[in-house]
Amino acid sequence: MKVGPQSYRGIEFVCLDDLPASQQILLKSSPDFPERIKILINNKTVENCVQYKDYEQWFYAVYKRSVAPAESLSLQTAERIGVNLAFDKA
Repeated sequence: MKVGPQSYRGIEFVCLDDLPASQQILLKSSPDFPERIKILINNKTVENCVQYKDYEQWFYAVYKRSVAPAESLSLQTAERIGVNLAFDKA
């Protein structure tokens, strides 16, 4: 599931720690893309973030082509044999 952006002073971003576990795992395997940024919010540095436009690009180019099809296939297979599976959509 694609998460929505947070916004601060016109910067749309997502914090990697707020993403679903499957996305965090894939992003850890690619530490250079999307580029990580730090944002100073109320004198506190928020680290491990990416610009939302970069996250969206990564989501469709990498995540949707690797993890999401496998989850969909597993769900279809489970439904066919009558097993109820629940995937973490957080």
